[in-house]
Amino acid sequence: MPNIAFINSRYIEFKNAKVHIEDRGFQFSDSVYEVLKVINKKLIDFDFHFKRLKYSSSELNFNIKIDKKKIHRIFLSLIKKNNLTNGIIYLQITRGTQAREHAYKKNLKPNIIVYTAKKNFNLPNKNYKGFKAITYPDIRWGRPDIKTTSLLANILAATYAANVGAYESIFIKGNKITEAAHSNVWIIKKKKIITHPANKEILKGVTRTVLISLIKSLNLDLIEREFTIKELYNSDEIFITSSGSLITPIIQVDKIKINNCKIGSITKSLATNFYKAII
Repeated sequence: MPNIAFINSRYIEFKNAKVHIEDRGFQFSDSVYEVLKVINKKLIDFDFHFKRLKYSSSELNFNIKIDKKKIHRIFLSLIKKNNLTNGIIYLQITRGTQAREHAYKKNLKPNIIVYTAKKNFNLPNKNYKGFKAITYPDIRWGRPDIKTTSLLANILAATYAANVGAYESIFIKGNKITEAAHSNVWIIKKKKIITHPANKEILKGVTRTVLISLIKSLNLDLIEREFTIKELYNSDEIFITSSGSLITPIIQVDKIKINNCKIGSITKSLATNFYKAII
């Protein structure tokens, strides 16, 4: 079966999916994106992703009115066309194409790109895994709350992590933890679940948003506040969340072992309840 993508108004074989070399997403990272998870052929958390997509495109003043029903139909169609059981849907909207110039012209026509990819998720079953993370300076631009493709700092951090055998890089700004290269960061101390507040210093993760509602429904103790690298190291449990990682335990940070490198009971419980909630 051919791998099918969607470019602007038509479905096309993935190998033939292209945009112009003067597309502003290609030249300036002048674009926004979303990554949605598909589990057991089910599209997960579409409404939350769509809301964030509208926020990102609005913050960058894109000339587009996104048709929610149309986007949803495209996603479902690609799941079917590509026979996707477990994986991700990637959506990118660029400001459009114009002759190379930093200042953008008004009324450019945005380019819309959608495709799928298979992925094995870290699910809370007998194969559930915990991973190592490292810390890394937060050198990103000042608006990580906008989900843009301006990800060079994230790329450097993620590549450094991979080179030292770690799953993720956790960002440090001063002595405070913000988030990670491709996820939000959570710590647990004395049964208190702590994560950075959703302000302009982090991306308001969709998995984060759904998990917060779940934590509240379970009457667990949730605190949204900044926390330090010392608190990170001294945590009873650590986990990260994202559409690709779901709820993934972190059992070592730098040289510090967390919970003796064992997955914590609260983390495992949250992962199990989260999986049941979305499926």
